[in-house]
Amino acid sequence: MKVWEARQRLNQWSHHDLPRWWEACLPDVYVQKSQFRRVFGRSLNLASPATFNEKLHWLSRHYRDPVMTELADKYSVRAFVEKRAGSEYLNELYGVWEDPSVIPFDRLPGAFALKVTSGSGQNILCRDRLALDRDATIRQLAKWMKHSEYWVSREWAYKDIRARVIAESLLLDESGDVPQDYKFFCFDGVPRFIQVDTGRFTDHRRDLFDLDWQKLPVTYTYPCSDAPLLRPRMLDAMLDLAAKLSQGFPFVRVDLYNIGDSIKFGEMTWYPGGGLERFSPSEYDFVFGEAVTLPQRRRPRGFGMFGLGMFG
Repeated sequence: MKVWEARQRLNQWSHHDLPRWWEACLPDVYVQKSQFRRVFGRSLNLASPATFNEKLHWLSRHYRDPVMTELADKYSVRAFVEKRAGSEYLNELYGVWEDPSVIPFDRLPGAFALKVTSGSGQNILCRDRLALDRDATIRQLAKWMKHSEYWVSREWAYKDIRARVIAESLLLDESGDVPQDYKFFCFDGVPRFIQVDTGRFTDHRRDLFDLDWQKLPVTYTYPCSDAPLLRPRMLDAMLDLAAKLSQGFPFVRVDLYNIGDSIKFGEMTWYPGGGLERFSPSEYDFVFGEAVTLPQRRRPRGFGMFGLGMFG
């Protein structure tokens, strides 16, 4: 392990948080296997993975296309979307900064969203610029930027993303609420399943559908919605866009929004939930897993204590 990499690991947490500090010293595959056993109560099978979660871990370990890091970056992915599908699917961008203290708040519109390009859920949704606590916002963004998502569950694609802050248009639906999030599970460029998240900041619910908008009888970490969810107006167009963006990858989840007659791109996710989210009934872990065709490995084999030689 390189010295700078070891320091990066240890700097994620204070020495006073000894469990997290110690975990940061451990090899990636050891952490992945330990977390998997803690969640699922069994060993992670990387030799012949069969479930969806197992295959996500296999892809993180063995399928390492450098473009995946670029597309996990919330800023650099914009160029990919524009080239492959068109700029009309991109949310309006107000700026990008490496230091949150230089964000020109007075030049931003009345409502906007701030996002850390390397983070997950590290977003500040501002409905009223004049009411925003700027100092607290800067401190929060700076704190997030010091934290690498990679060290949480060792998801390879997020390891080398350069932390920046972007400001975008605040997306709201016709009722003025945060819009429903449509997440398309795509396998070798073919969408197969759709996840819908509602009430993410209040009462988070999650539903899974097939391509005919038939609800699947399964929960996936969060409980299902109490009321039926209507088929989105632009579902067919979203399926076409998800297929276009996912071409060339064994698996990627393409997240989109449907607001009125428009579609806006959210992000591309390589390892949903870090490969640690539970299906109930668990048979659906195998159903989703069957859709993943594992490619040839795209990483050099390591040796020694921190490579594959010791831990597999």
